[in-house]
Amino acid sequence: MASEIKPIYGTERVKLAEVVPLAAPYSAFVFPTTYCNFKCAYCGHSLGHAEMKRQYDFQPEHMTMETYEKTIEQLAEFPQKLKMLSLTGQGEPLLNPHIADMVRLAKEKGVAERIEIISNASLLHHALADALIDAELDTLRVSLQGLSSEKYASICKARVNFEEFLENLRYFYAHRGKTKLFLKVMDVALDEGEDEKFYALFSDMTDRMYIEHMLPAYDGVELTQGMEVEYDRYGGKTDGIRKVCPLAFYMLGVFPNGDVEPCDTIYKPVVLGNVHEERILDMWHGEKLREFWRLQLEGRREENRRCAHCCAPNDVAHPEDILDGAAEEILKRLEAWR
Repeated sequence: MASEIKPIYGTERVKLAEVVPLAAPYSAFVFPTTYCNFKCAYCGHSLGHAEMKRQYDFQPEHMTMETYEKTIEQLAEFPQKLKMLSLTGQGEPLLNPHIADMVRLAKEKGVAERIEIISNASLLHHALADALIDAELDTLRVSLQGLSSEKYASICKARVNFEEFLENLRYFYAHRGKTKLFLKVMDVALDEGEDEKFYALFSDMTDRMYIEHMLPAYDGVELTQGMEVEYDRYGGKTDGIRKVCPLAFYMLGVFPNGDVEPCDTIYKPVVLGNVHEERILDMWHGEKLREFWRLQLEGRREENRRCAHCCAPNDVAHPEDILDGAAEEILKRLEAWR
């Protein structure tokens, strides 16, 4: 088997409790678009635009190159490179016609050690594959929705020619150069007994692959209503509901209109500012984010009605990121931090 069976997140992690507050975020999720061509059963997009507006005050749009250029310019002002820039967030990045140009600009400006895209890859035709590889994309992380055209129709309500999809992935892998190709699939998108079929099918066309566990990431989605959160998406057992959400302490999210939030969720728990009006560096050191950190560290997360509906602390927060036991010490550090 050529590929690794390993979670597709960055596995070289520091113990977050020992280093926060940070002079610069480790990662930024810049959303090229919040449109999606899929309506996956476990995702907020399954609700449709009108219901997403009601549930999340969510308005789909593409990011313009003007907004993107401002964002990259401002991210470059931090005293050190980001560890990771992800051109991903609440939509399908390949829908943005400028996606390869976005990768190229970020590489030219040197804003991050690694640039990645998370995509359903249904639009990954040969020309776009060549453009992304030529732009020096570091990692393409592909989210699969099954192992057949029929399963795609069932899970994401989209017509996908699965054989053509496989051929496009093979092409990307064969021509990838220095770009890494990672594949993941949610357990709900596999039929009983298909785990080994997944690993066998993609063993020679990916650098890393993994089966993730579905969690209730989107409030209001029928498929995940009432789910018990006993494990994270990577299969790790969680010890109760975590009180402090670590995401806000090491990342930022930038919506297509330039709004900046302290995570990459759909909920926008707080808008720190907009890149057309303020600098991201100032937002990172600003009172809005500091107060949001205090809310988390003081165990008051559910006072923010959007955080109260979010399972991210138990979903994508890794063991090295847990801050609950160090909250009081971090609060002391925060008061002395400038």
